[in-house]
Amino acid sequence: MEKKTLMKMTDITEKQFRVIKSDLMEQGIIREVQYGKTKQYEFITHSQPLDTHTFKELREAKLKDLDKMLEYVETTDSRMKFLCDYLGDNQHVNFLNCDNTGQKKIHINVTPELTEELQNFRENNFPDLEVNSLDSCIVDGVAASYYGVSNVGKAIHQSKYEAGGDFPDFLLRLTIKAFRKKIKKTHFDLILYVPPTKSGDLVKNFAQNLSHALKIPISHDLIKIRKTKEQKIFENQYLKQENIHNAFSYANPSEIKGKTVLLFDDIVDSGATIKEIGNLLTQLGAQKIVPVCIAKTVGGDRL
Repeated sequence: MEKKTLMKMTDITEKQFRVIKSDLMEQGIIREVQYGKTKQYEFITHSQPLDTHTFKELREAKLKDLDKMLEYVETTDSRMKFLCDYLGDNQHVNFLNCDNTGQKKIHINVTPELTEELQNFRENNFPDLEVNSLDSCIVDGVAASYYGVSNVGKAIHQSKYEAGGDFPDFLLRLTIKAFRKKIKKTHFDLILYVPPTKSGDLVKNFAQNLSHALKIPISHDLIKIRKTKEQKIFENQYLKQENIHNAFSYANPSEIKGKTVLLFDDIVDSGATIKEIGNLLTQLGAQKIVPVCIAKTVGGDRL
């Protein structure tokens, strides 16, 4: 069976797949075979059942390590003595080099200057959206923030999942700021927005406000032609791609030919949706597609 098929069936990540594959091969349960240019994995007939003893031992060891970490944090005795005992180096020394044994405890004084510096970082550090593809006219774009940073993720979540109304104005200001810093020099003919799986007109309303502020015409002709699930429920790229493959269409194809498009979405995770739409617009003759979003996720940090 191919790796791609296995990951689709199991919805596991690339890292999880490599670990499981390695263990199964080591125990002689599967083997890697080459069919032309494709690597596949086949079950070895009459192989021994999977031995999970090692996994259980590893899990127990990790849990014990976690308990020790918590003990280290909560101890009121010498931290150096704690570490020495943990590592088996039983020193009979009166350590005086930690916050529990006479050393000054570290306290961070949150000054107005530090607060201002942190706020400045949050408002001016705009992450790139890396979606550039050789098969498409889509290029790397920009996000206004990371999902979960400061109050950005909280505001998005409240509007999207807690019936909090339209995205607040500060998110629009932040997105415009990111646009002007990173992609201002590009002349855009049109703004499009990703049709949402849920959340109603949130994305549409935000895109209209963005269009008005940037003075770029907006089109509502990018449509979803079949039902999809939210991308966040899938763990691996194959299922994300399959979920949105051929899910979009454009009501007025001639409108796109030769145009430079600003493509908006509220949250970008793997970028699979953005790339799929980029492929569609490329086929319709778009000259350039640049994505912009309010927030980019990092390591599945959705609230």
